[in-house]
Amino acid sequence: MRARTDTLYISIPATYRPTGVSDFDGNPFIEALPPMEESKNAILSRLQNYPLTPTKSELKKGEIIRAAELGRIRTLVYPFAEYQRAGMNLTLNIREAYVARNPLNPVDMQRRLAIASGDGEFAIPNNWVSTAKGQTLIGISGSGKTTFATAFSLPYQIVIEHREYKGKPLVCRQIPWVNLRMAHDATLKSLCLQFFDVVDGILGNTNFYRQARSVSGIARMSLLMAHVATVASIGVIFVDELQNLKAAKGGNAVFVLNLFSEIIERAGVTLVIAGTPALETVVSQNVRNLRKLGSGGDSHFVQMKYGDIEFNSFCETYWDYQFVAKPLKLSGDIKRAWFEASGGNPAFTALAFMLAQRNEIGGRETVDRAAFERVARYDMASLQPAIAALLSGDPAALAVFDDLLSGAEPLRSLIAWKGGTDQPTAKEEEFPELEKQEPVEEGKPQRKKPAKPVIPKKEKEEAKVTLPMEIPF
Repeated sequence: MRARTDTLYISIPATYRPTGVSDFDGNPFIEALPPMEESKNAILSRLQNYPLTPTKSELKKGEIIRAAELGRIRTLVYPFAEYQRAGMNLTLNIREAYVARNPLNPVDMQRRLAIASGDGEFAIPNNWVSTAKGQTLIGISGSGKTTFATAFSLPYQIVIEHREYKGKPLVCRQIPWVNLRMAHDATLKSLCLQFFDVVDGILGNTNFYRQARSVSGIARMSLLMAHVATVASIGVIFVDELQNLKAAKGGNAVFVLNLFSEIIERAGVTLVIAGTPALETVVSQNVRNLRKLGSGGDSHFVQMKYGDIEFNSFCETYWDYQFVAKPLKLSGDIKRAWFEASGGNPAFTALAFMLAQRNEIGGRETVDRAAFERVARYDMASLQPAIAALLSGDPAALAVFDDLLSGAEPLRSLIAWKGGTDQPTAKEEEFPELEKQEPVEEGKPQRKKPAKPVIPKKEKEEAKVTLPMEIPF
């Protein structure tokens, strides 16, 4: 099964707005983006989302109706403090990607022609330097990484149709944001093919995926990715759940990091990667790549602590969405039981609240300490080892937090309930270069760095595929 994007992109005609930033103004790709917020608080306000709270009349409706209304909570986006910093970084990084790729700049015109030619050396002008950034979002499962990225990207999930800029022809399409998501133990090749398939799904009239299927080597695949990123004027590629990438484990991690470096350096696309703390171990294997992937800022999403301002505010926000017939005021005793049932993990905290209400609607019709204790004992029983690790605060226990989630069906239900699921991808054999690598014991550093793939002369000629290339000048 192919991995089409699960978001419907709409095409809009380009509208150019000066930004007031000297590096951004005069660049049609940046001026056509949704307007920048003027402050950090404005970014946070855009990211948050509060659905309508239940009315007194709604609380008098039937049990099934009120249970169904719990789905309203899935659209609630609580604005964590870390969202502000990560949002500001990303607001700038998506624009920085286009600074060196101004389609009116003669140097970038040469770069586009070089990439279109498909020669193995890319023949990019020496005076062209990528301004794209790398940004990482790190946090345990359920900490809010995907929720943040989804909320941030909504205005950017569009196709901008350029036709004319300041009286001069400019015919091209621009995709500011591309979402990729790694299924468990996916291969590097499946990640690359997912990229082409998602772009096909967004544009609607291309067939990059079919042409990419015939590519067998990493180097040629890298050429095609740079070509398509240029054709579609892509700003950001967001890769979620990267720790699931099979090739990112052991000795093959260097190939993954090198590919990402190519995306940033050669294609000039900002790369945002999200994953669990296990991802930091992979990225830190190579100082050069570490510097690139963190050039646009790192964000760490942590669990809430009992009694802190953020936990109290989070609980108070959700508490307004009680659909039980006899809602209570939020007391310290209830908050303590709620925390013990969730460990302060944002996703678990939301899940416990939803399950507690589902249990009590048609029964006691109230959410209290007993309701959360029941949820912890029965509904979220398979999550208890992970929650115990959170409650302990023990670094050794937290280090294996995501391993403790293996097989936890409630977590899978939570992911679906919150609106984020693994994109279905066909099982793909790995690139030959990676299959030949000797396995490296997890946790052991690789002694010998694999050589960077070299494209034979014959393959250089084959790489000159007939992809549609719109060069805007």
